[in-house]
Amino acid sequence: MLNRANPWAFTSQTVVLAAVFAAMVVALQLVGLGSIPVPNISGAMTTLHIPVILGAVIGGPLVGMFAGVVMGVIYLLLPATAAFGPITLVLPRPIFALAAWGAFNALRGLGTTRAAAGAGIVGALTNTVVTVGIALLLGQVPLEVVPVIVPQALVELAATAIIVPVIVTAVESALRSRQR
Repeated sequence: MLNRANPWAFTSQTVVLAAVFAAMVVALQLVGLGSIPVPNISGAMTTLHIPVILGAVIGGPLVGMFAGVVMGVIYLLLPATAAFGPITLVLPRPIFALAAWGAFNALRGLGTTRAAAGAGIVGALTNTVVTVGIALLLGQVPLEVVPVIVPQALVELAATAIIVPVIVTAVESALRSRQR
C-alpha cells in the first residue's frame, strides 16, 4: 500500500513500519487481548494475526513477515505453547503474512475494501492451516483436535475479514487526504 514500486525494498519506512506492527503484536499480548481464553484444546483464540496481516497489507511483505516472526517468538515465550517449538510456532507466521500480502495484491483490482477482506481471510486461514498442519505432521497434536479447532478458526477468520478492511480503508483514506 505504501511502496507499490518495489515492495521488497528495505527502506527506513519499512524498518519503522515493521517496528510499529511488531509493537502492536507485543502490546496486544501484554494487555491480554492477544490470546483470548476459549474452552477448547487450544486454550486460546488469537488476535495477534491481525497486526501481522495489517503490516503485510499496509507496509508490504517484509513488514508483515517481521511482525509474524515476532508473533511466533511471543508464542515461544508463553508457557502454554512453548513446548510446540519454533518449527510449529515461528515458521507459519511469516508464511501467512506473505500469503495475506499476495492475496491483497491479487485482489487489488476489486477495490481496497474487498482486497483487504480477502487478505484477512487468506491470512487467517493460512495461519491456522499451516500451524495446525505442522503440529499434526510432527505428532504434536492428534487429528481429533481438528474438528474442535474449526469453530475457533472460523471466528478468527470472520473477525479478521471485518477488522482488516476497516483499518486498511481508514489508513488509505488518511494517506490520500494527507497528500492533498
